[in-house]
Amino acid sequence: MPRFERPRASTIGTPVYHRRRRDWKDDRDLLEELATSVSRIDGPYDYYNKGVFAFREKIKSFRANGYESSNEVFYLGMWLRERINEMSKNQLSYDLRVHPIVFPENLQSAILQMEIQTRDQSEVKKEEISFESLFPEPQLRSFARERTQVLHHGDLNAYLSSLVSKEKDSLMTNSASIMDLIQICEYKFSVLKIEVVKKYTVGETDLWVPSLSLGVEVRNTWTQEEETKLIRTLSDTNFRLQSRHLAVVVSDDLSNQTFDLLRQIEKRKVIENLSIIRIGDFSNYISGILEIEEIKITP
Repeated sequence: MPRFERPRASTIGTPVYHRRRRDWKDDRDLLEELATSVSRIDGPYDYYNKGVFAFREKIKSFRANGYESSNEVFYLGMWLRERINEMSKNQLSYDLRVHPIVFPENLQSAILQMEIQTRDQSEVKKEEISFESLFPEPQLRSFARERTQVLHHGDLNAYLSSLVSKEKDSLMTNSASIMDLIQICEYKFSVLKIEVVKKYTVGETDLWVPSLSLGVEVRNTWTQEEETKLIRTLSDTNFRLQSRHLAVVVSDDLSNQTFDLLRQIEKRKVIENLSIIRIGDFSNYISGILEIEEIKITP
């Protein structure tokens, strides 16, 4: 089979905690990663800069008192993710070891501002929520009012929270989670107006993108016992559809240990045109594929 260029998880992947927070440990890992870069003598930060100094002092405080015990960890992590998001929009890729975050001289004020902003947004959302705006259809609105009164003593926020919680629980089954991942992939292609074909055919990937010659297989769990079946599906897709690119896309919630185990297939180069990535990196992966295909069709 011909050798083709393709983006890999090792070149486009970023830790999940750069993008979103699952618990206080994600805040800790993000802040500690940045603290390592800030403390490097040959790093991109001015050791005597006031903002950098303030950040180092915050880290010392968090370490001494415990990351899980400080509300400031949450707001500083939120502030930092906003800076990372801005950085990722302005350049194709970033590396916190190379590309510096600009700290304000008064870091405490920035943390406080983030806390105020978060609380203000929460209050605005509470004021905007009403039965009329959420349920314009009278019969549905009447039903919602009744259920809210019976189950949550008229607390609309509690009722909505309960509904979201139930939907989350329903998505924890394997089939539902797989469908959720497939829908996310389809949405990312639809934004770029790229046609996607659902396969659901034995021996072929879940999704096929004709214009990119790309097959996409999704996984929300992984064990080594599944390896033979996955490799067979990917190999058959290559044979039947003559694919130029293959991607196995997994949930962001898949543990790092399990993800690394799955990625051994890519690292061993069992299938030359395969990339194994998390769903949070899928947009960057598509961009990489588009660049590769443009390069190949440009005279």
